[in-house]
This record gives sequence, structure tokens and C-alpha cells, in this order.
Amino acid sequence: MQSNKLELVFASKNKILEMKRNAEFRVLTIEGLESSQYTINSIKSNQDGVIITSKKIEPREIIITGDIKKNQNEDINRANLISFFNPKLEGLLRVKRNNVEKKIAYSVSDFKFSNKKMSEWSQFKIELECQDPYFESIDNFGKNIALITKQFTFPLAICPKKIMGFKTYNNNVLLLNDGDCETGCEIKIKAAGGKVTRPKVSLNEKFIAVNVEMELGDELVINTNARRKSITLNGANIVNKIDRKSDFFSLEVGNNIMTYESDEGYQDMEIYVYFYKKYLGV
Repeated sequence: MQSNKLELVFASKNKILEMKRNAEFRVLTIEGLESSQYTINSIKSNQDGVIITSKKIEPREIIITGDIKKNQNEDINRANLISFFNPKLEGLLRVKRNNVEKKIAYSVSDFKFSNKKMSEWSQFKIELECQDPYFESIDNFGKNIALITKQFTFPLAICPKKIMGFKTYNNNVLLLNDGDCETGCEIKIKAAGGKVTRPKVSLNEKFIAVNVEMELGDELVINTNARRKSITLNGANIVNKIDRKSDFFSLEVGNNIMTYESDEGYQDMEIYVYFYKKYLGV
């Protein structure tokens, strides 16, 4: 029977540190890759039991024990490990278990060595806290809503008045989120053909409209991800321009229908949607 294969890749402040089989650092045990702890809130009921009012996924704690290979680089590797897991630095952990790979942002909450004899391999214990308890897909899933449909193939013979392609003015797109929970998204709107006034993007029953007039070449970015919600125009913060009835929506698990429109220049909009799928564990 083939044993499970586990690889950890840490990224922090433009540095990379790997823990895997035959590497300088080896993982002995790891906890916290399964579903995070959760809290159920309830109120008393006149009937048997209680009434559940809410459920909350708590921050994730990942605990790793490992050791440093005992060779001529042991002292250097020990110093590198201490420096890398600086509690003031945040990082990104990529976990690859067999053929499944996911990532999660973390902060270091504890780091210590535990070996008792100098002759032993240097053993360490790292405790990580993840404010967002969900693992994410490694790659984002993007789609161009305002798509150009090609109308020619190669070899190409140009004819007078030949239609090279047309813009798909069907202003809705199906987005599939087959992760474990809802997730935010990043929407990039470009004024590609001329002026665009008050662009509006809707998802299911909610919408975001921005009271702005975009000129040719302008780019509006709407981010609905938790802890990163923002609206920028050419990099400048314009969240105050959001329509007061708007809602920073998320993609629900399953199929989602996204549509777009504007008061003026609807046909000149290019819209790209990006999102990461979220998972309860690895």
C-alpha cells in the first residue's frame, strides 16, 4: 500500500521554505488540516432541546512538529528556521497531500525547539493561526463576461466585408462554485470602447453599482472578498462612490448567475471575474 505523501511550502517576505521527504526540514506530525472548530449559538425553547440561531467557523490552528536534518548545514538551517518563522511576519502555506493541493494564509503564534540531547536531530514545533479558516484553491477561476466570439479559422482568406468576430452582448454568465462554502470575487471592468457611466454588476439577487463616469482606458476593480473589500478606479480608492443600496455579494455554493449593465456605454465594457474556491480542509 502506498503511503500518504505530504509536502508543505511556506512563503513569507519573498522567501520560500519547504518541508517534505528528503528535504532539510522534515514533517513528523501535523494537526489542523481537517475542518476547523466551530461554534453553535442557540436559545432556549419551550419544546425539547434548543433553537439554533447561528453557526460560526472559528479561526484555524495548525500545529506542526518536525526536525532538521543532522548534517554540516544543521546550524545554518536552524538559524534560517528561527528567522523565517518570525512572529511579526505573516505568510502563505501551500499544502500538498498526495495529488490535492491547497493554500491558506497564516500568522505564527508559537515556535520552539524541543530536543533534549545535542546528539539528537533538532526537533521543532510550530503553531500557526489562520484568521480565515478556509483553505483556498491554488489557482483562481476567471471568466470574461463580455466575450469576443471569433468568426474565422486558419488558413485565413480575407474577403470584403468579412465579419472577423462579434461581441457577445448576452450580459449574463454562469459561474460555478463547487467549493465547500461561499466565496468573494474580484471584478475588473474596463472602458474598452468609450465612456461608461454608472457600471452595475449583479449576482443572483444582489448587486453592486458604482456612481462613476469612466473614460476610455479606465479600469474599475471591485473586490468582494472578506477582509479585502474595496473599490478602486485606476488604483485610487473610490469606495465612497458605491450606490447606497449595493451589497458586497459572494458566490454561493453551486451555480451563480452574474449580469452587468450601465447607464451609458454598456457595449463598451470589458468585464473579468476572478475567484478562489474555498474548502474546509485538505
